[in-house]
Amino acid sequence: MSKNTLYPVLYVKEINSRFYKHCGIYPTVYFKIENTKELEQEPYYCEYMDQIRKEAMKAICHQFTMSCPTTVSNDQEVFVIFKDNVELEQVKNFCIQILEELEYFTKKTHVAQFATLETMLMIIDRPVTLFKMNKVGEKLTQTDILSNLITEIDGHEDPQDNGCVTTYEDFIREKENPVQIEEPIDEE
Repeated sequence: MSKNTLYPVLYVKEINSRFYKHCGIYPTVYFKIENTKELEQEPYYCEYMDQIRKEAMKAICHQFTMSCPTTVSNDQEVFVIFKDNVELEQVKNFCIQILEELEYFTKKTHVAQFATLETMLMIIDRPVTLFKMNKVGEKLTQTDILSNLITEIDGHEDPQDNGCVTTYEDFIREKENPVQIEEPIDEE
């Protein structure tokens, strides 16, 4: 990018990792799975999708551990940032695999919003570093940058169980028959 580029900013309260620095510029992925309208009336479906969205972000982080990914949320939108050496096309293919798995479990096609970009990571209320002063853009979630980059992806090519997320059947079974932990009996 040119030296006059302004980077959209993701804000955090603190950085608990030695891999990320205040005012660092990192590859970022936005991935949000949408509900399928046909299934919204099914029991537990909306709860299932809330859990799947969380599991999908964890799965991305676990799949690309060599790139030191972490999740950052701003204005209730979740992003995955990577330290470096990540092939964003592989991340996109992995997200498609998650959608294929979701179709395999629910028997319905799911689509997701997907975008990749570079963002600046900043700690709230901490001054900008001297060398990055001219590169600080607006908060990502308060601009239209993300909406301009979002593409829709689906996992309709090869539905299969990839072992990334919880099955719909298992989720329903857990909701209907929660496992209860018995408390130990005190013998006197």
